[in-house]
Amino acid sequence: NVTDFIGSDYIFENEIFNGTVIPMWDSASKNTAINNFIEKYDIDLSKSYAYGDTNGDINMLRRVGNPIAINPTKELINHISGDEDISKRTKIIVERKDIVYSLSPNINILDI
Repeated sequence: NVTDFIGSDYIFENEIFNGTVIPMWDSASKNTAINNFIEKYDIDLSKSYAYGDTNGDINMLRRVGNPIAINPTKELINHISGDEDISKRTKIIVERKDIVYSLSPNINILDI
């Protein structure tokens, strides 16, 4: 039942990609999009979900009541585990080959 979305814009001229991308992957762009959706739809972020996988998602994850990190980078896991509030609320989901599992934000990272 999704009725609205936002993502990166890839600019085309005469049906040919001109190489210009208006990004949606950085933290500032995501915060602006969230603020616009809040205003447009009167969203309660405490009841909202956000899904992220990289460090650019940390502020988005901090803003919602139900943050979920999916296949997160090491940097994102470090930010989550280093923040007492978000580490208590975040679910970390990992998809690997034929299994999907959840981890605690306080995982032990092995640097090989």
